[in-house]
Amino acid sequence: MQKIHCLPLSLSLFALILSPICAHADSLVLGLDQSSAYETLGANTTLSQDVQVSANTTLDGIAFFMSDPSGAPVTYSITDLTTSSTLFSQTFDDTSPDPTLTSIAIPEGSRDWVELYLPPLTLDAGSDYAFSISGDGTLNIGGDPTSSTGQGLEAVGTPEVSLRVWGSSAVAPEPSPLIMLGTGFLALIGVVGNPQRRAR
Repeated sequence: MQKIHCLPLSLSLFALILSPICAHADSLVLGLDQSSAYETLGANTTLSQDVQVSANTTLDGIAFFMSDPSGAPVTYSITDLTTSSTLFSQTFDDTSPDPTLTSIAIPEGSRDWVELYLPPLTLDAGSDYAFSISGDGTLNIGGDPTSSTGQGLEAVGTPEVSLRVWGSSAVAPEPSPLIMLGTGFLALIGVVGNPQRRAR
């Protein structure tokens, strides 16, 4: 009878322990979606979007809506505007594809979201950061985004470039799973700690 009581309880506790973790799965923490407006970015010119952080956020992917008519290498970077230090910079191109860098080939004709995967990078709440793009050749960039969504991140001022950022913001777990978890532990103590109940 002990197995009948403890197995479902153990499975319930396992699910409850995982629930706060699953609630913070990787998601789109900033979306500045493109409109029909585009701008041409000259070779070796940098275009940046300043972003304000309202909750500690760990990033693992950024994307610009763009095309690269020249086929030349493209550089993405993130700069801490408080310290003026470059936190991340990566140059990549589709002449030597690397799945750890970009999910798709850089489009040379029609524009598309070009995502760069990056090692987990945490941005601090209360700070501003610049997300930048530049190319060795001319780039066509989606500009004047028509919509802005975010969780932990938001554009500073009027968004100027189409940008998406993936990661997870440090939002406190909801109280209901914690209450359920505490109840589960109390139930476990009751089953294990009472020999008479365990013998039934």
